[in-house]
Amino acid sequence: MKNLDLRAIDTCGPTLIEASAGTGKTWTITALYTLLLLEQRLRPEEILVVTYTKAATAELRDRIRKRIAATLDLYATGREPADELEQLLLDSPKVNREAAQLLLTRALYSFDDAAIFTIHGFCQRALLENAFESGSLFDSELTADQSALAAQVCDDFWRTRIMADTGPFLERLVREGYTPDKLAAPFEGQYQNPDLNVIPEAVDVDLARLAGQRDALLPPVAAMWAAERAAIVQILNQANLSQTSYKPAQIEAAAAKLDVCLGQGNLDKGSDGLALFTPARIEKGMKKGSARPEHLFFDLCGRLHDAVVRVEDGFDTKLIHRRIELKAWLRDELARRKQALNLRCYDDLLLDLHLALEGPGGARLAAGLRERYQAALIDEFQDTDPLQWRIFARLAGLPAGNGAMDRPERGTFGTATPEAPPYPLFLIGDPKQAIYSFRGADIHAYLAAARATAADRRWTLDTNRRSTPPLVAAVNALFDTGNPFLNPGIRFNPVQAGRQRHQHLLRHGRPVEQPLRFWVYQRADQSKPAAKGTARGTTVTATAAEIARLLDGKSEIIPKDGIRRPLKPGDMAILVKAHYQADQMQSALAALGIPSVQHGNATIFETREALDLLRILRAAADPGRSALIREALLTSVVGLSANDVFALQHDETAWEVWLFRFRTLHEAAQTGGVIALVSRLLGECGVRRQALASADGPRRMTNILHCCELLHQAEQEQGRGLEGSIAWLERRITGEMQDDTFLLRLETDANAVTISTIHASKGLEYPVVFLPFAWDPPSAQNRRVLFHDASGKLTLDLGSDKRDTDHRQLAREEQDAEAARLLYVALTRAEFLCYVAWGGIKGAFESPLRRLLHGEDYRDAKSFGAAPDQEILAALAGLAGKAAREGGPSPIAAGFMPADTPAPPYSPDRETSASFACRGVQRTIAAQWRVSSFSAITDGAERHLQPRDYDAVAAHDAPPAMAEPPAGTDGPPAGFGTDLSIFGFPRGAAAGTCLHELFEQLDFSAVEGESLERLCQTVLLRNGYDGRWLPAVQRMVMDIVAAPLLSDEPGFSLSRLKPGSWQVEMEFFLPVASLSGGRLAELFAGLLSPDRHGGFGEILAALHVQETRGMLQGFMDMVFEHNGRFYIIDWKSNHLGGRPGDYSATKLLEPMARHAYILQYHLYTLALDRLLRLRLPGYEYDTHFGGAIYVFLRGIVAGSAEYGIYRDKPSPLFISRANELLLGSGEAGLA
Repeated sequence: MKNLDLRAIDTCGPTLIEASAGTGKTWTITALYTLLLLEQRLRPEEILVVTYTKAATAELRDRIRKRIAATLDLYATGREPADELEQLLLDSPKVNREAAQLLLTRALYSFDDAAIFTIHGFCQRALLENAFESGSLFDSELTADQSALAAQVCDDFWRTRIMADTGPFLERLVREGYTPDKLAAPFEGQYQNPDLNVIPEAVDVDLARLAGQRDALLPPVAAMWAAERAAIVQILNQANLSQTSYKPAQIEAAAAKLDVCLGQGNLDKGSDGLALFTPARIEKGMKKGSARPEHLFFDLCGRLHDAVVRVEDGFDTKLIHRRIELKAWLRDELARRKQALNLRCYDDLLLDLHLALEGPGGARLAAGLRERYQAALIDEFQDTDPLQWRIFARLAGLPAGNGAMDRPERGTFGTATPEAPPYPLFLIGDPKQAIYSFRGADIHAYLAAARATAADRRWTLDTNRRSTPPLVAAVNALFDTGNPFLNPGIRFNPVQAGRQRHQHLLRHGRPVEQPLRFWVYQRADQSKPAAKGTARGTTVTATAAEIARLLDGKSEIIPKDGIRRPLKPGDMAILVKAHYQADQMQSALAALGIPSVQHGNATIFETREALDLLRILRAAADPGRSALIREALLTSVVGLSANDVFALQHDETAWEVWLFRFRTLHEAAQTGGVIALVSRLLGECGVRRQALASADGPRRMTNILHCCELLHQAEQEQGRGLEGSIAWLERRITGEMQDDTFLLRLETDANAVTISTIHASKGLEYPVVFLPFAWDPPSAQNRRVLFHDASGKLTLDLGSDKRDTDHRQLAREEQDAEAARLLYVALTRAEFLCYVAWGGIKGAFESPLRRLLHGEDYRDAKSFGAAPDQEILAALAGLAGKAAREGGPSPIAAGFMPADTPAPPYSPDRETSASFACRGVQRTIAAQWRVSSFSAITDGAERHLQPRDYDAVAAHDAPPAMAEPPAGTDGPPAGFGTDLSIFGFPRGAAAGTCLHELFEQLDFSAVEGESLERLCQTVLLRNGYDGRWLPAVQRMVMDIVAAPLLSDEPGFSLSRLKPGSWQVEMEFFLPVASLSGGRLAELFAGLLSPDRHGGFGEILAALHVQETRGMLQGFMDMVFEHNGRFYIIDWKSNHLGGRPGDYSATKLLEPMARHAYILQYHLYTLALDRLLRLRLPGYEYDTHFGGAIYVFLRGIVAGSAEYGIYRDKPSPLFISRANELLLGSGEAGLA
């Protein structure tokens, strides 16, 4: 293949240009574009440029525009040419200076119309601009993700084709855990690929008939075995059979399996034991000249075994048949539904344009495209696939064939015909960097196009302008082997260095002469390979330490701009294969104070933050479920520990704070959507502060905000509520992602070490690169066998005879070949210095690096793992010697990995940092303004006077999950007694939440036995309590609903409430002008009496209330209206004793005072009074307010008003004082 010569290249006809890493592929595209502008006199809108990502499209557009501007400047100013292209243009007789200026000026003016697209962008435009020829609709909606629609189609197939097939097939699927997703798993990413060849062909099988034949043989075999087991076993033991297969222990083990299988009449258990008793197996195990053991059981067993095998084979065949049906169903049904929805995904754009080009109007459409785009440059052509290649070939009028990989004859491209005049088609790519098969790229399409291109139209780029000469020489030496890429169609051609020798990395002022450095891991036991985990930990530590050493201020670089400067963290990259490796590296760097940033192909839905956000959304969607809230609190986003959450079960006040927060999150989502929920989560719940306080805070915060943005976008586009958003996020976390908007975003643009996957690093360059995991082989993708057959067709083997032998080997060879290309990409990212870790580590034998370093020196993994470290190092030294230049040092260095070398923490040069000063505050901030609550006010009393209420701190209280006594105890501990009455019901904040939820959902106007039982059972189970408490809780509710509640109307109970006459969990925000301990004392002065308020006066005097202005917020458990009067109810689950007498009116005074419940209902009354004044015409406090009722749930006695009920109506004087002292005026509002 010839090196590209711009003077000799023919801009008419198809041309293949094979690049190598760093050889100026983008420069070449800009040069060809300029030649087409000037020599062919084309306009920007007539030159099609196609690449594969939006970022690459933007870069090409920018580079081409700059090239046009620079070339115009060359002609306009008459300056000296800056490169080969400019010299060629000045020398070319085809280019006139004046005409060139006009053409280039015209190109700049019209450059906004330049046809530079992604492949999908080109297809979309071609379909829209040729809607009639292609049969496309004008207003189709484009979606990046059709996974939800595909999942629906799979579900429908499961219902219509799988569930309808009742019998052994469905039973087996269910038993083996098959789901619609598992059934479709082999087609992941391929179900719309028209070129996929699925084998073997399979017919539907009547599995029920085969199973019936098998089951009919079972009874006589089972009966004979039960009657003659001992004799049958003895016959085999005494027969002259091979001891390899028929040892007594083996016979007895098989017999034990038959005991289960035949004894239970279940051929799913132990049927593999049948084989040893079949005539065929016995005959195979007979010694020469011995007599065959005889028994009727063996014949019967043989027939049963054959029937079992037929059922097994039948199941496999039927499964293949159903999967092939599913693929066709997916293809057809997806197309139908998307057409009905007027929807297209990215793959549809390619398929629709291809079908249009192959259809009846295809010739006319192709001619129209050629007229529209009179030349085409295809970038990254190694990442194409057969479908895309056929589109480009049709555009250029080339014979690409109609099959999946129909190949034109070698060298047929480039020959002009009257029907197809030469079309300028430039295919630019590097097959050595084809690493995206998981995205559908197919290197075989590139190779087919390369073979078909005429030899005189194939060029190569042979000058590396990225790396320094020593590094180029080192990579050349490493890959200069017989077949480094395991594919005869991909050759390695050594490249020359085009970078200036004065561009260096300096260490202690001297250039680094050995830029490719191998580290050999030293094992403690050199007789076997090192464990991966141990080696990984040592490598991570050594890499971080080396980076710290390079950042000690004694390293400098002289980059392309020639300005010498210190080496910075942003000059270095660590390339990894998996994201857990990136996490380990980031942690090691953080421990040394070195900033780093992750960059890769992971999606946001693979992160811990996405899963945590899902748990938080579930809790916010159902804030009454304590289990969901505890799960949300344990996420890394909220950040509570297990001990913290357990402590909440014994701290009612703190638990109620979290319950309130999740109720507000629920309300925020109902009114403002997910974005409002997350906004409140970040602020009020302290999530932003919690996230940013950690070492990886920017990363975590970026993930939370990115996930929130995507949820909001889906919510707006698809009209989803909170439940719909949860379902959407669940699908994304478990499903296949294809949209670039789902990729992780950089958490910072600051100067930091880049930690990137090798895939994401393609096309990028870094001064210094580390490959700490080059020894780690690619994971074996055993889920499916996907390979190319002899004709080049992509083939999926679902279960042929060769699936687990020849075809799996072919699939593995293709994976190994791509791994070799991935290694090439990794080793060619560095400009100055590259570190590579290696050694006798488990799995390293399968690494492509082993083939480059050791060739065929070791026959298998065992022999390589037993090779001494010194022997491995000697092989690397041999490679270094091979790469040595005459009279100079080798560009390759090899040594043992520096282990346990202390590294000083990174200290950036602060003299070069900008100096910042704090801006002074110019005004006074009112720090007292805040939102307060009853809990916040009374916290001082709780803390300074006495322990919290009994529900909150009883030492023997158990959380809901502890429904049974702990193992290892002699008897039930305190709190686990046999009392299953309401007195024995568990105590604590969790129990209170459960009972409160029950009354929140209760319909007081229609309390019936069956519905009440169902409600009680649901609430108990949802909060973690088992059914043994159901009778007590149900009885308690019935007693409370029937209890005489009003002192002035003995016949009234809650059962008499009319629908709509009550409201639960009524939230209020009451404006407070001034609130302090002194103000509260003034409010209650002269209004407290021991017979009604107990010792609350002393409690009030001890309250420590910081002066506050702002809002008083709270929730009233229940407000109801009866006969024109309004009442407040508060449910209390406090455990005051085990007898009704412990809940008498006099006994209730003590907890009402001690827990400041008296203050609570006075504040609630003030809030309700304010609301009624605003909303109820003619409102009078004495007339329309009935009072506050505190119901102690455990103390209610059926039909009695003497136990468990505390009633009071605050004095009107309190209301008037509060309006003046707390609220500031009688006209203050209520929110």
